[in-house]
Amino acid sequence: MSNALGAEVLGVDIAGKLSVRQVNAVRALWHQHHILLFRGVAWAPEQHMAFSLQFGALDTHEATPFDRLDGYPELLHITNRRKNGKPSETRNVGRNWHSDYSYTNRPAAASMLHCHEMPETGGDTMFCNMVRAYEELSPKLKGILGELESVYDFSLVANVDRRDPEKLRELLRINPPIAHPTVRSHPESNARALYVSERVSHFEGMTAAESRPLIRYLCEHATRHENVYRHQWEPGDLICWDNRTAMHVALADFDPEEPRTMLRTTLLGEPSGRIVKTAD
Repeated sequence: MSNALGAEVLGVDIAGKLSVRQVNAVRALWHQHHILLFRGVAWAPEQHMAFSLQFGALDTHEATPFDRLDGYPELLHITNRRKNGKPSETRNVGRNWHSDYSYTNRPAAASMLHCHEMPETGGDTMFCNMVRAYEELSPKLKGILGELESVYDFSLVANVDRRDPEKLRELLRINPPIAHPTVRSHPESNARALYVSERVSHFEGMTAAESRPLIRYLCEHATRHENVYRHQWEPGDLICWDNRTAMHVALADFDPEEPRTMLRTTLLGEPSGRIVKTAD
């Protein structure tokens, strides 16, 4: 779908159970392209979960309990439609570059986002290739980054201040700052990828002031135009991305009065990281 990353998968009926050969073929494509697109998907929540389970265990989203679809803890309900007469807690999520659940001790392995409603124009999502971002760094900087840990802070999630104050206090309590390796190796493909985003407050052992210029450089390096794919959603699109090798950002380039609704499953990642203090 772009030179940087992304491929559309054709000729596979994902409404039912896939064969072992099909699962392996999809997984191989996923490792190669980092994000996959399936179009024209029309299914119930149970089918969404059943498809996802063929690729790994599902997260029940305890890190963001207020965002789950009622009755389905394995599904996040991302919408700007009002819920119970109040603005949706997920109406402004994803507005800075990130990989999912990086502020937890089990960062997401992968996410599978199904589009149900889209505004007439806009509402796009951009993705960047973190394997390529790492590969294009100098050997010297790779060596430095290999010794660093990125501290992820939930308070840096975009628009977090727009959430209900009581719910925000709970989210901050259950998601304290956590340090992860700044360079990670994919457990299946062995690809090495940069693991830093706009939700990183600092590098462990360094001050925020010392860390900030390097964080900014790495984020700008990873998200430059030639390393990005921009997806224009259509209802029925299913995008699956590997959070260990890609970052994404949801754009606010649409009329907020028009509905935008998605459902997401999240594949559990490997245990990682350790809780740390905030930087000075």
